[in-house]
Amino acid sequence: MTIDATADLSVDNGGDGNDGNVAPAVDQTWASGLDEDASAYVQNKGWKDPSDMLSSYRNLEKFVGGSKNLVELPGPDADETVYDSLYSSLGRPETSDKYGLQIPDGADKELVDWFKETAHKTGLSDKQASLLFNEWNQLSNDRLESMRQSAIKQSETSIAELKKEWGQSYNHNIDAGKRAVSALGYDEAALGTLESKLGTADMLKLFATLGSKMGEDDFAGGARSDKTFGIDSNQATQQIAELKMDKSFMDQYLGGNKDAVSKMKRLMEAAYD
Repeated sequence: MTIDATADLSVDNGGDGNDGNVAPAVDQTWASGLDEDASAYVQNKGWKDPSDMLSSYRNLEKFVGGSKNLVELPGPDADETVYDSLYSSLGRPETSDKYGLQIPDGADKELVDWFKETAHKTGLSDKQASLLFNEWNQLSNDRLESMRQSAIKQSETSIAELKKEWGQSYNHNIDAGKRAVSALGYDEAALGTLESKLGTADMLKLFATLGSKMGEDDFAGGARSDKTFGIDSNQATQQIAELKMDKSFMDQYLGGNKDAVSKMKRLMEAAYD
């Protein structure tokens, strides 16, 4: 008996020929002319006929050609123009001044401009730059507030300890310190700077000492002469201003040097009624 080599030798079990263990093969007779790699690719894709392959290709072409979100990643040797194109595609503004940042009142303009320029150089989109800017401002504000609260607490602690140390003399010493502050012309900003350097307690002690050496009558409505060292009030005022600019003299004066304190006292007597 001659057996036909082209005959279908599969056994008909009354079903589709799949015994449940082996997946049915894809009919690849239409791809028989392809090379081995291409034939394997068709098999892996499961394309049953040319229309399947054509449909897959058309869908891919629609996606690649129609999507505005696809960008090409620069290679390792890409120049700045390639990166500029990429950053623009990702939402970077045309120029640094186009960032829509919410700038808080009182912000340092130079610092804000630096941030914008740096954000633009690094390719940040408007959304990324705004998020980073807001997060940084929030962190800075939180840290400043924490420092402020810490300074207030430390100051309150120092005053409480000073009240114990001075006892009943506390109010008297504070008044003496106020006279010294007034006489020296310190404003709130200058006092804040001095307090940050010396601490609350040491600053209060310094001005209390200066005030007590100046004397109450001289700065609380007591009599003053119109002239001291043969100069009038305008000349005395001028000399006081010059002495305040003299760091060496002010170091001696604030340190309680007897001669410096005496000189300033006499000049103030001549300058103020």
